[in-house]
Amino acid sequence: VDRTMSSGGRGGWGWFRNRGDEDEYDSLPSRSREDIPIDERTNIELIQLIWKNASTKSRLLALLATAILCKVIAESIIKARADRDAAATKSNAVKEGGRPTYMDPDSHKRNNPFAPEGTQTFMEGVLEVKRVGGKDKQNQQQKQKVPMQEEVPIKKKRWNPCLDKKYELERHDHEPRHGDICRAKGGLVGVFECPEGCYETAGNVPFCANSQSSKGANAFSGTIGNRGGPCRVRDPDAPPEYRCDGGTVCVMAVGTPKEQFKGEGQYYDDTCDNQCDNDKQKANNNMENEGGGGGCTTDMDCSLSGICTPEGKCKCDPWATGADCSYLNFAPVDRARLGYLNENHSSWGGSIVQKSNGEYRMYMSEILCENDPEEKKKRCGLNNWETLSRVALATSTNVEGPYQRLDVVLPPEHHNPSVQISPTAGHPWHLFSISGSTGPIERMISTDEGESWSTPLVVSPQQNPGPLLREDGSAYLFYRADGMDLPSPTCSDEGIAVQHCPSDDKPCNPPDDKPVFGHTGEDPSVFMDHRGNYHMLFNALPYKCVPKWQQGGHAWSVDGVNWSPQPRIGAFDTTIQFTDGSSIMCERRERPQMVVGSDGRPVALVSGVTGCPRALDAGGSIIGNGRFFRGADDCFTLVQRMMGAGANGAT
Repeated sequence: VDRTMSSGGRGGWGWFRNRGDEDEYDSLPSRSREDIPIDERTNIELIQLIWKNASTKSRLLALLATAILCKVIAESIIKARADRDAAATKSNAVKEGGRPTYMDPDSHKRNNPFAPEGTQTFMEGVLEVKRVGGKDKQNQQQKQKVPMQEEVPIKKKRWNPCLDKKYELERHDHEPRHGDICRAKGGLVGVFECPEGCYETAGNVPFCANSQSSKGANAFSGTIGNRGGPCRVRDPDAPPEYRCDGGTVCVMAVGTPKEQFKGEGQYYDDTCDNQCDNDKQKANNNMENEGGGGGCTTDMDCSLSGICTPEGKCKCDPWATGADCSYLNFAPVDRARLGYLNENHSSWGGSIVQKSNGEYRMYMSEILCENDPEEKKKRCGLNNWETLSRVALATSTNVEGPYQRLDVVLPPEHHNPSVQISPTAGHPWHLFSISGSTGPIERMISTDEGESWSTPLVVSPQQNPGPLLREDGSAYLFYRADGMDLPSPTCSDEGIAVQHCPSDDKPCNPPDDKPVFGHTGEDPSVFMDHRGNYHMLFNALPYKCVPKWQQGGHAWSVDGVNWSPQPRIGAFDTTIQFTDGSSIMCERRERPQMVVGSDGRPVALVSGVTGCPRALDAGGSIIGNGRFFRGADDCFTLVQRMMGAGANGAT
């Protein structure tokens, strides 16, 4: 057997020799390629000599022929492997009684032919017997001689709905603009086909769509959902995975790791067979979109977002809707006023306060691009938020925007800003933010409406601050805590807890990580309304909770300490309605913060959105009438006015 030696010291030529000739070879004097007669040269040497003297055209033809040959060889190898796997599958087929008919002759750990039906055991160190029948004498002898090991369940082969077995399923379960596809194994990006029962959409979203039969039902309803839109594929033997969360929102109930998903599924897809109650829709049908109508005995039954009338029915404030007034009631968005959408930088949520001169100031999380110190790259999306977020300032004369960027307030890594105006004398501004990917929380104070700020003070080791400033100078700091033991069922171990901050010049008291209510959540934001009641908005479906289309959470409290035990899940969703009557659906809408007027009434909701389609209107123009929004993982900060608020934010 030949092998290639190093070219060093041998005239740059690859030498070949038989194994075991090291000593003899090393003792030979060096000689150049030209010194070797033609008849003594190896095949490789001859090929190199021919290549050197060949014309350019001949070389190109040789390269083309080599490429074709490599392709043929590769396909032959793939086919041979497939045939081998098929033969192995056939050889291990289970006959009557559920016992395999073959043992592997080349392994020291072989299938045990005596395993009970439905299981497979292994035995080691036995004679290599190629065929062992279920009842022959040799089989009985082996049964007596071979000790049995622990029985293990037979592992089922992975289910694959791809027609070409060289492809494997790539699921996009909860992406509203992307169907499930079959991706070529180890293939190039963009090479795909559609699973059985779905059809391609000519390279346009959702890429693979559900097929419809002549009766409107899917011909593969046992495998693929019977709704139109993106292709959705699931293993027909898989157990139910979905449940109703909070009674109204359909979420996935099981997953990996198992401890993160308490509770069992009841339904097979994200519709939950339309069994989740929709109080919002019921109220809209009953009250002609005014909201309310649910039975009540106190204002708590109306989510403190309305009043309980003498007739025992909820009557919602303009900014709230639903039978119990627990849902947010948005005005449609003007496409020219989307909030903050900068040409150069992606952003992920923010906090807005109004100066005494009427100007609105937004402090937002701005995301830089990786390996771009000169900031020449543009809009790199949400992927870099953990390490490349910073807090920047933008201003507008209208609460809805558009906001114009002014300056950087805090360098990377700072994000999740929350600005609150203190009710104490002088009404200083307090800016809370995270100074790392997972904390700690810092506080800065401004006495001149954001023109200058104090040195940041670390007040808590936690993350995702939701401060509530009090008249005595203290504060409640709500935050996200991980690893909570939340009541079952739950889809995440993230929860919201609170710590007390006795003064603004010292750290907060140590956190106890006790959840303020029993549902998972993050990104808390708390405000007090015109009646003196407290409301918390948060992301109710964090981490592995999917789908996230109705991830908005709303809880309420009369004192800011004791909260509704079961918050409203789905208080707001990822659908954005526009003033022209059209709408879009994004994939995530998080970090909610309410802008509150001087009278305590909600004015507009600020949130970070991502997964929105690049073209947002019927004409196909790009969001913001620019060419810089990329869609997909790109993100921006949306400001959406509440019903009842004036055109410029007045209530």
